[in-house]
Amino acid sequence: MRATMDKDRVSYPYQRYTITTLRDWGVWWAKARVGDKDVGGDRPVLGGPWKSRADAKNAAEAFCDSGKAG
Repeated sequence: MRATMDKDRVSYPYQRYTITTLRDWGVWWAKARVGDKDVGGDRPVLGGPWKSRADAKNAAEAFCDSGKAG
């Protein structure tokens, strides 16, 4: 698994998941999926949008820790 990054989108492995944070219209969103899936299966992280990438990242990790990502 490799992390992908551009200016407003970052994907990275977290435990057994892949988390993606992205900025759209000035706010941050996050989604997560089980890491061994190459495509599909992304679940939006509830509670967004967030004001910063760090807030979106923290929410996504908590989402994965709760088991709601898959």
